[in-house]
Amino acid sequence: MRNTKHKLFKDKTLRHLHDDCNICGVVKNHFIALSMRYYRRYGKGLSYAKMSKHLTKLKKLDRYTHWNIPYSWALQNVLKRLAQSFRKIKTLGRGHPKFKSCKKHKGMTFRGEQVKLEKVLDKQKNERNHPTYKIRLNGRWYGFALHREIEGEIIQVHVTRDALGDMYITLTEDYTEIKIEPKTGKAEGFDMGIKDFLIGSDGHRYTSPMFYKQNAEKLAEAQKAYSRKVKGSNNQERERKNVARIHKKTANQRTDHHWKLAIELCQKFDILFFEDLNLEGMKRLWGQQVSDLAFGEFLRKLKHQSHKRIRSVLKINRWSPTTKACCVCGHKTQNLTLTDRDWTCPNCHTHLDRDANAALNILKEGIASFGLGIVSPIVLFNKIVGCSVESHHPILKSTNASA
Repeated sequence: MRNTKHKLFKDKTLRHLHDDCNICGVVKNHFIALSMRYYRRYGKGLSYAKMSKHLTKLKKLDRYTHWNIPYSWALQNVLKRLAQSFRKIKTLGRGHPKFKSCKKHKGMTFRGEQVKLEKVLDKQKNERNHPTYKIRLNGRWYGFALHREIEGEIIQVHVTRDALGDMYITLTEDYTEIKIEPKTGKAEGFDMGIKDFLIGSDGHRYTSPMFYKQNAEKLAEAQKAYSRKVKGSNNQERERKNVARIHKKTANQRTDHHWKLAIELCQKFDILFFEDLNLEGMKRLWGQQVSDLAFGEFLRKLKHQSHKRIRSVLKINRWSPTTKACCVCGHKTQNLTLTDRDWTCPNCHTHLDRDANAALNILKEGIASFGLGIVSPIVLFNKIVGCSVESHHPILKSTNASA
């Protein structure tokens, strides 16, 4: 499967697509209330079959005739997702789906045979870098620029909208994209940090620009301006869009940085080892900084690129002692704290950088855990890093024998 996302051109006809999304939001809220009432009485939510049957009856009433959109499968898909959420209340240990304003409903889904795609042959006023196509959704045509060629059969089309009112379509194709690249024969371990986004076992540090922190001042000013406006006025709506625009820019910057870094790592290394971190626990300790890094989203993008380029992204056990253990002799220093950024091993007297030492331990643990062999420190430094421990390694510098 391959998903490609395209932005629809801004046009007056987009209001019809917004109205269809609002209908999906109203239907979802209606059946959330109905399912909650059923859940309190019988201890389980309404099944998808009962919801679908009830929806069919409602659409025959004069009060709900506006729910009869051309492709009712989009509404059925909303009910199917809602029934699945109620089934997972007990298994996931979370509450029931929440009510939302219909204007905040994100979008709708169509099957591939319910949409029609055509290329626009008319000459445009301004030349575009990508060919212009139009897509037929719920009986109306909408234009967009096709920046990725369609390689397979379109199975599903998902329509989404953001807080600015921009509409996007995600085309799901029955096609697996594989980009063959030459093997590098290298494996690398990575430790995640706050100051440095990633620290490689070869000593290279990948910093994160911390985009939310960069845009924090502009965001604070925009939020203050928004709070001063009269509720429901046009001025408040303008400032709301300004706040949403800053959030969107931050998210786009972070996403662009993640994709470029993921492609760079996949081009450099064949096997990448990471630690299975408890990101939710880290958020409770460091909060906004961990959220700004979005390490979980980066791993998701990295795995996508690894499948595309035939690379391996592997995780080691989170309970492996990667920080306190010396990567040379394996001695564990129990009294190590978070403030100790570098330390000297009391057993082999090797001066260690905290993050780089953890990255080397992740590499060694990953190679051993996945049956790639047993790597001793000297072989590790000579073959992976390509230099000796005593003089050239950027991470480890052994002290004198007298020390």
